[in-house]
Amino acid sequence: MRKKILHLTAFLFIITSCNNKSDFIFDHVENITVDTIPIQHIFPSPQEMTITGDILTVASYGSGEMLHFYKIPALKYMYSASKKGQGPGEFQAFPMICHNTGSDKLYIWGYTPLTINEWLIHNDSLLLNKTHTLNQYETFNQLHIVHDSLFIYSAIPSDFSIKKYNLNTHKETGKISLKIGDHNQPFFSLDYGFVAATDSCMVYAYNYKKQIDIYDIASLKLKKRLSDNKNYPPPVIGDYDDNVHQYINIVAGKKYFYALYHGKYGKDRTVNGDIIEVFDYNGNPVVKYVFNICPRVFTIDEANNMLYGYSFHYQDYLIKCRLPVNTALQDLK
Repeated sequence: MRKKILHLTAFLFIITSCNNKSDFIFDHVENITVDTIPIQHIFPSPQEMTITGDILTVASYGSGEMLHFYKIPALKYMYSASKKGQGPGEFQAFPMICHNTGSDKLYIWGYTPLTINEWLIHNDSLLLNKTHTLNQYETFNQLHIVHDSLFIYSAIPSDFSIKKYNLNTHKETGKISLKIGDHNQPFFSLDYGFVAATDSCMVYAYNYKKQIDIYDIASLKLKKRLSDNKNYPPPVIGDYDDNVHQYINIVAGKKYFYALYHGKYGKDRTVNGDIIEVFDYNGNPVVKYVFNICPRVFTIDEANNMLYGYSFHYQDYLIKCRLPVNTALQDLK
């Protein structure tokens, strides 16, 4: 009888261990040393960046020019454009990049609260190709455009959800509702997080728990949930510094997505304390990058294995680095 109990206990332990298995086990870890490039133009801290062709576009918020253009891979400063104001070509709000992975167009929201300008870069200058008009204003955040027609965004805080909107029909075509909690404080909900999208998938990385959800872009049905299977306490409302923040940014590439992991209290900010975890769109861990200077804002040129970014610890510099090709990412070429 005692032997049976021991066997049962061992069996239950194995089952429990399997159920608690983390989805964040990486076989490849790379240490990266970045190059620092002087910004060469005075502007407030970059908030977003994207690559169109061989041009890096950097968006910043402030009283001066808000869009800044660099030639890559050298990160050579070209020019800046578009101030805040009510005049032609000025931002009534502030610029937000609508990220995309399958287009040679640059999409920018903010010239008016209800428009997205679609730009072509011709001879290193912006050429307005089309203006998309939205049917209503929301608190648009973490903007993406896929298939040149589907607008994916976080509606937080006005609506605690992720939405899909068709720019051609001017209709909402899908929505993922998130749990806000009884306190009704969206930025302090366990389900608060960050959106990234590609032509096939939408990815949501959680800020207060180590979890990433991968959705099919067409149906918005959950394909895969990555989790460390831990129970996390509710965040302390109103206090960013004394809450532990898990994922703090996410970038979608054509083949992989790149999740910036903090895993510490908000007040514990160090120059090299964060890491970038790389996954394929089936949810498989690919490689983990550890940096001497970790970017807070970044974008990835997968075709050339380059990362461009910005660290708030080096406010007068952009950073760049070549991602090693002798790892699991070598098949990008």
